[in-house]
Amino acid sequence: MESQISSLSIFFLLLLISYLIANRLNFPVIPVYIVSGVLTSVFFHSQDVHIFEFLGVVFLLFFIGLEFSLAELERNYKSIISVGLIDFVLNFFPAFFVSKFLGFDSLTSLLIATVVYPSSSAIVSKLLIDLKKLANPEVEPVLSILVFEDLAAATLLAVLFNLRSGNLEPSGILSVLLKISLFILLSLFIIKLLRKVVDLSVDYVGGAKEFLSILVGTLLFGFIEFSLGFGLSEAIGAFVAGTLFGETSHKESIESLVVPFRDVFGALFFLSFGLSIDLTKITSSVFFPFLVILTISLLTKLLTGIFSVKLYGLSLKRGLSAGLMLLPRGEFSILVAATKESIIPLSALYVLTTSLLGSFAVKESSRILKFLFKEKRRKSRLTKSQLLGD
Repeated sequence: MESQISSLSIFFLLLLISYLIANRLNFPVIPVYIVSGVLTSVFFHSQDVHIFEFLGVVFLLFFIGLEFSLAELERNYKSIISVGLIDFVLNFFPAFFVSKFLGFDSLTSLLIATVVYPSSSAIVSKLLIDLKKLANPEVEPVLSILVFEDLAAATLLAVLFNLRSGNLEPSGILSVLLKISLFILLSLFIIKLLRKVVDLSVDYVGGAKEFLSILVGTLLFGFIEFSLGFGLSEAIGAFVAGTLFGETSHKESIESLVVPFRDVFGALFFLSFGLSIDLTKITSSVFFPFLVILTISLLTKLLTGIFSVKLYGLSLKRGLSAGLMLLPRGEFSILVAATKESIIPLSALYVLTTSLLGSFAVKESSRILKFLFKEKRRKSRLTKSQLLGD
């Protein structure tokens, strides 16, 4: 117990210092939390970080679920599948073939491609919230891609597990796909069933905050247990729970209730993520493949944004903005990398760099887009004397 309290005191002190530095530099706080964790990992090691990683992802994805319209999801499920497939094809296969070209074996190349493919739901969602970009039109395809990636990631993990055990069978892969499909269908049914029950329950007790907090916690972790039972990630369960409460008439009250948890556990998640990166294992031999994979994967994510927003009738400018939002990689990439020790240094360096570059790109996206899409000033047809008001 004493060691856990000591860890918490150190973590919160680091978060406080990191926040003040980020605020002073007018820079997104997420990469500062990560760098703080990386630097601290050189001197301090703790095994008490996994719960923070879990809770950070849970509350970030729950909040995003609150902002995600189920009606829009039902209307646009074809678009979600379409942009998800575009994202998968443009990011998974190039990473695999580039890794093969760099001399990695097939299994390692598959692992690297799985590390590179998904954007970080936690980092992207936190950036969209902090930078107040949730109302941007390109956010809808971005969130659709993130939802698809979480589902695809669960499938990839199952496939990779079978590959590593030497037992890759089509029936096993089909079983995973069927479980995911069943989970989605059951979740939609439960949401439609429970949203009225939630409204009636909250109205019955007069909207008491204590009851609302307990109700949110019960259903949130119930959905997480439900998703884990299907072999899926806790992120999917949290997102579905958020979608449920987003469909109720008490959405705003729940948002104000969840925000403090989102901020605290989100910050602890990014700090603990940095603590998991061991700088001593990053050698010079890692840098060349890292630079090649980094360059290719950044370009493919930008292309993903450009092609995806076309399905939503948005412009090239919005497409580049969506691509910039998708640049950070994070929690899932580290989870995959942990399955093979030899790729941990490359993956750690890759995730750290993309989280920093991606955070900066999203923060400065307005300036970047303004620079790329310079509008030519029209020459005025008025005479000099008319302009002067003569």
